[in-house]
Amino acid sequence: IVFDEHLHTVSSHQIPIKHDYPHPGWADMDPEEIISSVHVCAEKALAEAGLEGKDLKAVGVTNQRETTLAWDKHTGEALAPAMLWFDDRTKGVCDNILKNVASGNPSHFQKQTGLRINPYFSAFKMKWFLENNEAVRKAMEWETLNFGTIESFLIWRLTQGQRYVTDVTNACRTMLMDLNTLQWDDDLCENLLGVKSGHKCLPSEILPNSDPSGYGFIQEGVLKGVPLCGSIGDQQSALVGQRCFSKGQLKNTFGTGQFLLINCGEEIVYSEDGLLSTVAYQMGSSQPPKYALEGAVAISGVGIKWMIESLGFGSTPEEIIDLASSVDSTKGLYFVPAFNGLMAPHWKSGARGIMIGWTNYHKKEHLARALVEALCFQCRDVVEAMHVRPSVIKVDGGVARSDFAMQVLADLSQTTVERPTNIETTALGAAIAAGIGSGHWAGVDDFEHKESTCFEPNPNAKAPQKYERWLEAVSRCVGWEPEDREAGQDH
Repeated sequence: IVFDEHLHTVSSHQIPIKHDYPHPGWADMDPEEIISSVHVCAEKALAEAGLEGKDLKAVGVTNQRETTLAWDKHTGEALAPAMLWFDDRTKGVCDNILKNVASGNPSHFQKQTGLRINPYFSAFKMKWFLENNEAVRKAMEWETLNFGTIESFLIWRLTQGQRYVTDVTNACRTMLMDLNTLQWDDDLCENLLGVKSGHKCLPSEILPNSDPSGYGFIQEGVLKGVPLCGSIGDQQSALVGQRCFSKGQLKNTFGTGQFLLINCGEEIVYSEDGLLSTVAYQMGSSQPPKYALEGAVAISGVGIKWMIESLGFGSTPEEIIDLASSVDSTKGLYFVPAFNGLMAPHWKSGARGIMIGWTNYHKKEHLARALVEALCFQCRDVVEAMHVRPSVIKVDGGVARSDFAMQVLADLSQTTVERPTNIETTALGAAIAAGIGSGHWAGVDDFEHKESTCFEPNPNAKAPQKYERWLEAVSRCVGWEPEDREAGQDH
């Protein structure tokens, strides 16, 4: 997306990237397809705007966090497919660490990292590659291995290997960075990766989200010569794009999954109710980092995609939403889409999807609505765990485009829902980070409130009764796989 100096969209282009599911619970992407899509999108967006690379002040990168890659530090060749954030093949790795390092406590490293031991985080994906991929193992032995999340790989390739770096919002999601020092931690690398020289295969620098020179200059394609001045993980980028710069402001992004973040200011706040502590943003090396509490839910767009590709309920997300809005209720049907377990705030990796309340009356329309309601109930689960009653839930992402879905969210959460006019807040956050890094803006205080649409809750929506039934459905899907029956998973 190309933005002008007032953050208005000038042009855009997007390409869907294929997900591969070679085994149950596995999820891959082709790294070459990722980098190719960046070049094609840049070409198309610039052409649409009638611009050239030299017309751009700066470029910012935002990316899907936790998704992990391994590549050769000399050639840039990927050594394996990218392992997606919701891939859960690393359960065995996590179980071993729980048993041998963490005394069965998933929160063992919480004070250092803000996170819990779970297949979600990049360290366990790296460890799996080391234990199961011969090319990665040899690259480690030969000291030619680069590990990284998507932004590290993109920056490395775009700068032709001149910059092997990451940013604070992505590094904190690996579980290898100390949340207090904002640096890689020796003990974490040894305990989680199993290597004393873990830093050799990790980005050499952890940078602020805005930086005038640390990310380098693009060395190839239509963007050649343009400085990279910002990098920020997608969910923190949406927080920035939503202008949640004040303590207590909350946003929810409906993407592949669903991610709620609340700004906690300069203090690290730890949760005892299944939420994660994370870096919200750091706009320059002279600025203190801001922190957030996060609730990460695995299923949002993935659930809609499943209805399209596996059930054949439609050919586009819009068709699924239209199907859901064609009935006025689920008629007692509840759907918990725990395809690969439940994430925040429940953290039950052995849970599996459940549909309960089926009768011979129900049709695909009711199932589609049950999925939309499930997305809204999962949002409420996280808000309840925050123990803060927000006046507004700011929303963005694919599902947020639907007036119907956002009204359902307002009704089931009994909270005002605010949707910005420009729904592409993730890209907007990267543009803000790059603009600050380039010196175009001095900092976050330069940004005004954005235009938005609000959805007010219907007090007659029977939200308490419906939410109680939802929680009962959640309780019944837990423990289907044996992981939840292990003592370590019940902390």
